[in-house]
Amino acid sequence: MSTAEHPLEQLFHPRSVAVVGASTSQGPGGGFVTAIQEMGYQGALYPVNPKAEEIQGLKCYPSLLVVPGEVDYVISSVPARIVPQLVEDSAAKGAKAVHFFTAGFSETGEADRAGMEAHLLARARELGLRLIGPNCMGLYCPESGLSFMPGMPKEPGPVGMVSQSGANAGDVCRTGGVRGLRFSKAISYGNALDLGESDFLDYLAQDAKTEIIVGYIEGVKDGQRFLRALRAAASAKPVIILKGGQTEAGARATASHTASLAGALAIFDAACRQAGALRVDDMDELIDTAVAFRYVKELAGPRVAVVGVGGGHSVLAADAVAAAGLEVPALPEETQRALAEFTPVAGTSVRNPVDTNVGFGPEGPRLMRETLRLVAEAPNIDAIIYQAAVGWGPSRRGGDNGPDQVEYARQLATLAGESMAGFGKPIAVQLRPALTAEAMEATLAFQEEAAAQGLATFPSIGGAAGALRRLLDWQRMREA
Repeated sequence: MSTAEHPLEQLFHPRSVAVVGASTSQGPGGGFVTAIQEMGYQGALYPVNPKAEEIQGLKCYPSLLVVPGEVDYVISSVPARIVPQLVEDSAAKGAKAVHFFTAGFSETGEADRAGMEAHLLARARELGLRLIGPNCMGLYCPESGLSFMPGMPKEPGPVGMVSQSGANAGDVCRTGGVRGLRFSKAISYGNALDLGESDFLDYLAQDAKTEIIVGYIEGVKDGQRFLRALRAAASAKPVIILKGGQTEAGARATASHTASLAGALAIFDAACRQAGALRVDDMDELIDTAVAFRYVKELAGPRVAVVGVGGGHSVLAADAVAAAGLEVPALPEETQRALAEFTPVAGTSVRNPVDTNVGFGPEGPRLMRETLRLVAEAPNIDAIIYQAAVGWGPSRRGGDNGPDQVEYARQLATLAGESMAGFGKPIAVQLRPALTAEAMEATLAFQEEAAAQGLATFPSIGGAAGALRRLLDWQRMREA
């Protein structure tokens, strides 16, 4: 089945969208209208609220039934008690799907609310409607202009996300976006009354626009179906899953969040291993691993060189890389001799980690490029982790005490990207935390240029090493 033939494809390309319960403020209902406008949606967008005449510059309608023409996709931001009638109205307007931002269903733990869900599903099936949610943020598809919160990346890309949490979906898309990740689709599906993780995994596995799948899952309703969908997806492309509710406390929280039964972590682990998917432990690992798959793409082996500034940083970096299960071999003698020709003697090292202290001053970029070249040419090195000294110089932007740190950051990112392209070894960049506004500006400039250069950036050495290790593990699973 091609993507165009998949029954869920039309959900991501609606010709018209109605936000029922749209707010005149920038609260949740108003946020959907703003987010969709911000993405440049080209279809018809209809805010619905009987108490407003205009929202975000758009004519507001008192009810869904008086919206002109058919409506493909309905977003519900109304109280739960109104939802049954909204389902009827949506079907009357020819809707293909209703997304329920609306909460207050089975996640409350109340029997009558769970019963309302069951009735809702039965009626939707009679009417031929697909339901997303309830208690979720819905769909994000940059290509078609759909979004569920402001500030999401506008450019489409190859990462697809399936998430039981809307907040986590937004965090991954926006935080990952700063590091160069771009998304084909992201789905927040909440209580999964109708469409759930298995449906969307199946869709993304067949989606030609999606090359990497990431997921946040708290619980599944049909374990066998989930395993089949996960196996099919992981056989087609990398799948990286974060399991929510890993502890007893977390499992209790999932019940009140999305009415999910979290299930034993060991069983979920076994399912991921059997399917060929990678499971990660937190949001940082999820984003780090996606960045590695997107930009590093492939490793020849586990041997890593660390290039940085600072003896103590280098020691801790070596520990972190080794702890991740990678190797930090000493560089060959000839490489060390070549590095020593331009490396200051005091307070430096040319073994591995390489602490040359040459990245500063007018000659810094040239000497750092030469350092990366020599290390990349070492036959016993498969990849480089470069600890870039970004935003740590003495001057403010435009100051007289040194180079412009923002421009310097862009130069370093360009240098690292060109080095990776020219020297044939993957380079992952670790950026130290920015401690000032100027440092943050420089860091963001580096990340922007790094993404343009195809460079993976990481906020910690441990995160970089762990992501490289998971990439290597995935390669070996595929080869087995």
